[in-house]
Amino acid sequence: MRTILLLIALSSLLFAKPLPLLFSGNDKISSRDLYDILGLRLPYPLEVWENKPVIESLHISQSITALTSYYRSRGYFEAKITAIDTNESITLNIQENSPIHVSDIQINSTLNIEKAVELSPDDLFDQEKFSATKTKIKKRYHEAGYCNATFNSKAWVDTQTHEAHLLFEATPNEPCTFGAIVATSTPNIDGNLTASLLRFKEGDPYNLEAIQKSYEALYAQEAIARVSINDTDRIGSVVPITLGIEEVEKPIRFTTGLGYSTDQGIGAQIGIKHRNFLGDLKTLSLDAKYTQIKENASAVLSVPLQNRLSAHGEVGYVNEQFEGYRSQSVFEKLTLKHQDIPSSVLVALLFDQAKTYQSTNIEAFPESNLFILSPIAEINIDTRDKLLEPTRGNWINAKAQGSILSSYSDATYFKTLLSGAHIQSFGDHILAAKAHWGVLRTYEGQVPSAYRFYAGGMNSNRAYTYRDLGPKDLNGDPLGFNSLLEGTLEYRFPIYDPIRGVLFSDLTYGSDNYFPDYKIPYWGVGAGLRYSTPVGPIAIDVGANPNDFGQYTIHFRIGELF
Repeated sequence: MRTILLLIALSSLLFAKPLPLLFSGNDKISSRDLYDILGLRLPYPLEVWENKPVIESLHISQSITALTSYYRSRGYFEAKITAIDTNESITLNIQENSPIHVSDIQINSTLNIEKAVELSPDDLFDQEKFSATKTKIKKRYHEAGYCNATFNSKAWVDTQTHEAHLLFEATPNEPCTFGAIVATSTPNIDGNLTASLLRFKEGDPYNLEAIQKSYEALYAQEAIARVSINDTDRIGSVVPITLGIEEVEKPIRFTTGLGYSTDQGIGAQIGIKHRNFLGDLKTLSLDAKYTQIKENASAVLSVPLQNRLSAHGEVGYVNEQFEGYRSQSVFEKLTLKHQDIPSSVLVALLFDQAKTYQSTNIEAFPESNLFILSPIAEINIDTRDKLLEPTRGNWINAKAQGSILSSYSDATYFKTLLSGAHIQSFGDHILAAKAHWGVLRTYEGQVPSAYRFYAGGMNSNRAYTYRDLGPKDLNGDPLGFNSLLEGTLEYRFPIYDPIRGVLFSDLTYGSDNYFPDYKIPYWGVGAGLRYSTPVGPIAIDVGANPNDFGQYTIHFRIGELF
């Protein structure tokens, strides 16, 4: 009889209906965090279509154990959790009791590791922060070249006085250096070439950051599918390196796409790229793009060289509609680039057969067919953590190009561009600022009208449509500028995952002289939304002139501005 009753009781548990799960008594830790620990999701108030979290009676004991461990890791060593089952809901009643606070922290270290310590006196003794501190201290020593450092971290917890006494010790031992580098070749890629892409060489001080940058440099080569940098076979303080790579199985890649932007309207693209053309990481790509105001086609051959150098050759065609005229360009460009992380330097030679035609204002936009031979120099420094959705870092770009009137070029001109951005995060909140300055100066001859600066649009002043900011001729067509200064300030903030908001201010100065006219500002303010996706945030911005709200524009794009 007892056996039958036991089986009936067990059966009722197995087929028991899941009940809503509630929490009470949790003053210091939110219910949302507690649901997360149990693998349950609490819907946001706006998600009225989602069901509230439920739990089966069979899982209550395991849930109490998991939550007790979590409270202990957050410093609540004496937390008590009990379950109340009303047959309509299950409530976990939590007595948090007095937590453990950090009383004192002792640090014995040759290197300065105070910034690595995530706990301070009087903080709750958070075991995750304690573990994270140990990891950061090891990383700090490894980054400084001490691969054989020894560590000792301890925590003494007194449950009577509710105090924790912490100790962090580190002994550097002998500094480490990179040893011999052995790079294996593949059927189509020379190991000596891949070894030259490493951000360190034999004899350099051992450095984890150099290894990480080497991974980034190698994975930037599209012909490489997998990279292995083995630094585990250490001989005392010498760290030999074994480099191995795997080629992509299918080097030829086709791309097609349709899109839309408020700057250029509906667009389509088609392309083909060989990511290991004739071996040794060379690439050959053919691309064609069409939008409502621009058509272009190009072919690019890229050849990696030794010592982080690469050579690029490009031929292309561009036909673009400006307000007031059309511009056509057939060009060739030869480039030599030195790519380091986070900086790069390039020099190039541009051969541009540029035609200006269908002008509605011959005086402002002279029709011409010009040949311009322009040397180009460019420096780029980019420390942003991500390209499409950065949360911190800096970006600086300086570019200069020009030409001398001769039988090889129809103008003596000089054009400079200087851009920079700073992005700073404060938790989930981000402040970002960007500035852009450019000057075009023509001394002799004539340059194409398309070489001038235009402002307005989603990548410029968002109170205006694309290239529509500034003085206009009698036909209402924008004249552009010889000099331009633009600044942007953004505040990016969370709304609820995956949606974020943005408040922004854009300011533009321009003139037909060689310095912007600071007496005539073009100001834009506005707000926007960002929806995070794997390819970057989908962005919608609404900008307006605060002195004339009739001047406003809506912009759409994918990715942050900077």
